[in-house]
Amino acid sequence: MNASALTGAVALFCGGFILVASLLHLTLRDPLHLHADVRSEKLVMMERLHGPVSSAAFGTSRVHNGFDPRAFDAVLGTRSMNLGIEGGSQAEQRTMALEFTRQLKPQPGTPCLILLELTAGANFQNEHLVHPRAINIYDWSTARFIAHLSNSRMPLIQRVGRTGFALAATALHYFNIGMISNEVFTPPLDQDILADELKDNQRGLKIDPFSAHERPGIDERFRQRPAQPELTPGNLTPGNSDLIADLIAANPTRNLSFAYFTLPVTGDLALAETYPDHLTVSGRDVPILNLGRPDLFPALFQTDMFHDIGHLSKAGADAFSQTLAQQLKAWYATHGGPPPCSVSATKPGPEGTP
Repeated sequence: MNASALTGAVALFCGGFILVASLLHLTLRDPLHLHADVRSEKLVMMERLHGPVSSAAFGTSRVHNGFDPRAFDAVLGTRSMNLGIEGGSQAEQRTMALEFTRQLKPQPGTPCLILLELTAGANFQNEHLVHPRAINIYDWSTARFIAHLSNSRMPLIQRVGRTGFALAATALHYFNIGMISNEVFTPPLDQDILADELKDNQRGLKIDPFSAHERPGIDERFRQRPAQPELTPGNLTPGNSDLIADLIAANPTRNLSFAYFTLPVTGDLALAETYPDHLTVSGRDVPILNLGRPDLFPALFQTDMFHDIGHLSKAGADAFSQTLAQQLKAWYATHGGPPPCSVSATKPGPEGTP
């Protein structure tokens, strides 16, 4: 076979492959609800609690282990749930928050709070690149969002890596890698996860049992802590504002309220990040509640508050959630709100008005 014939055959194969992949992709009814480990169980929880719940916290395992809806609601009088997912990312947080806002049906007089983890990693870990959790959700809008989670303060290799992962996962998404078989051979839901995280009105909170082998690492961080942590500016990106704008556009619900937050980790004892009081998106101020500050919230930085060096214990989740609610309540006392949700026939304007 000469070179031109070989080139033609390769081009024909690639064209046929892309055509078949595109046709198969059109048969997928709802990629988000293809089975994807813990996310699938969280989506079921969202459906089961649909209606009474009008507020939720989103993020990674730090939120999954650290946000207790019961303690938060006791302060603010809300009805919330924990939609953080272990091993998660900003990409998954965005997907879950969009799904929550789309299905949201506010109760009369009840505020709708969307609480977002500010410091979640942009993408999944590399081992998740060919995992359904990534492939099923990385469409073009997700890839564009990830590209905006970068700025000039970040090293070039980090920016390229973030965008590269997103583009690779997006290609796999549109080539349906594993998605058709996932739909045909759907694994069963983990009923133990559902039972554990819905019992005692936990509404998605994951409580890990005490682990003695984690204590030495925690104790060592506390032994080495300086008198005061070094403070360094945290990194805000255009993507942080994009996420709020996307959520505003996702539902005709008026008066959605948003907040970004950070959680305590033992690394904050030595080096803690600082953030502005808020960011402004489409004319509205979104509070940034930075609780990863041992100099400002010393009660959250006690050894019994941590399950391991990066996650809160049950006691820590209770204390953090109460403090988060108190900080948000203080914000509203100064700035007004949160207003109750209502449903409009038109999309909300820049400040949540029709």
